[in-house]
Amino acid sequence: YRALGTAPTTVNGFTDVTADAFYADAVAWAVESGVTNGTSASTFSPNNGCTRAQIVTFLFRAYQGK
Repeated sequence: YRALGTAPTTVNGFTDVTADAFYADAVAWAVESGVTNGTSASTFSPNNGCTRAQIVTFLFRAYQGK
C-alpha cells in the first residue's frame, strides 16, 4: 500500500489482527482495496502461508485498483 501511495481509512475487523500489529494498516488497506477478503468474515490468518497463485491474485488486484 505504501508503494501505491494510498493508506487505509478504516480499521480491519479481523479478530486475529490486533490494532497494534505491525501489519494492521496493510491488512486494512488490502481489504478496503479489494485485494483480499481474509480467510473468513472474521479472520485473516496472518500466520498462514500464501500460495503462488494467491500472491499473483493479490498483485493483479492491487494493480487493477491503481
